[in-house]
Amino acid sequence: MFTNQLTYFLDKFHFILVVIARFFKILFRRKKEIEQLFLNYRTEHLFENSYIIINYRYRNALYYQFGVSKTLEKHIKVFDIKNCDKEIDFVVHGLFRKKSYKLRFEPDLTLDNSRFKTSISNLNLKLEEWSIPKLVHSNIQCNIKTPMLTTKSITVIQPNIKISNKTFNQNEFI
Repeated sequence: MFTNQLTYFLDKFHFILVVIARFFKILFRRKKEIEQLFLNYRTEHLFENSYIIINYRYRNALYYQFGVSKTLEKHIKVFDIKNCDKEIDFVVHGLFRKKSYKLRFEPDLTLDNSRFKTSISNLNLKLEEWSIPKLVHSNIQCNIKTPMLTTKSITVIQPNIKISNKTFNQNEFI
């Protein structure tokens, strides 16, 4: 529980530090207005359970807001359209400015699975009822014999190593 609170505060602290760094970076620029570099997401061929990746990039943006959640990332992934609203409010916050957009996601294609049926034939189920055995205390004896250890003698044989070095002159070295 303490670690969850600690990670929450560390994430908030990291968010604030990045926003302050971006603030000072934008403060010393000539053009301080928010400029859209790109905003890409697919709206065609959407099913009810399809996923969407929204890529965006803005100049002079401090942070981005989707609904109530604030983020610093340059993209967001929505894995199931059923779990989100049909319209998402997307707000780009800049230096004393903000731009808001409404992103619409309307699934236009559906799968009609009413014709797919499964039939099972010749299925014979026999269920047996087993009773749970009762645990009864009994005298349990356990006899352990003393372990026997046998060892073998180990001998180490060292081979004789003979090092021979030959002298060489400076021309052979080069």
